[in-house]
Amino acid sequence: MARPTPPQEPTPDPRRPVPGRSVPGRQAAARPTPARAELRPCGPGASVPSPHWPGAVCPPTSAGFQQSAKAWLFELAPARWWHEELLHRYPVELARMVRLRLEADVAAMHAGLRTVAGPSAAGPVPAAGPAARPEPVLVPVQPASELYIREREWARAMLEQVKLVEQALRTACVRPRRRRASAAASPGVAAGPLRSALPRQRPATG
Repeated sequence: MARPTPPQEPTPDPRRPVPGRSVPGRQAAARPTPARAELRPCGPGASVPSPHWPGAVCPPTSAGFQQSAKAWLFELAPARWWHEELLHRYPVELARMVRLRLEADVAAMHAGLRTVAGPSAAGPVPAAGPAARPEPVLVPVQPASELYIREREWARAMLEQVKLVEQALRTACVRPRRRRASAAASPGVAAGPLRSALPRQRPATG
């Protein structure tokens, strides 16, 4: 029996730069703010709560907030996470896992930069950062250092945005929980469905 092919990691569109990531060979520009109407319908009068709010996510006060936040977080997550039912049911946990992954990315890129360019170029080690092990450097130091810096700064920028979305999701998820508890306590009131169809089974790797 042929083994199922696991989904490929999403490839970013080079024509639409990810917020916070600079393009190699170009000077780092300010974080882009794509037109919200081109990404997802957020409803009239929707305003973002922070200048660093991701452009692909509707504001917390709009009807499309949770759906757009979940879609954006899945774009940042590994493709295999899409097959996890729990992450579809609880977007707050999805946001937490993406935040933890980005925190690890920041620490890993910082450790790599210290290995390539030395401790003085990388700066102080983050509190949760792993200790850099002595390794032979087999690539040119300057371009390798620039790559590590770009990836570290991209992860930091995305981490800032994910934290904003995670906090907004935590606030938004409290209200439906209270409404369901109130509906359960009221006789004759049926609770509505929690979500649409769940994803198919996660593909095997072995």
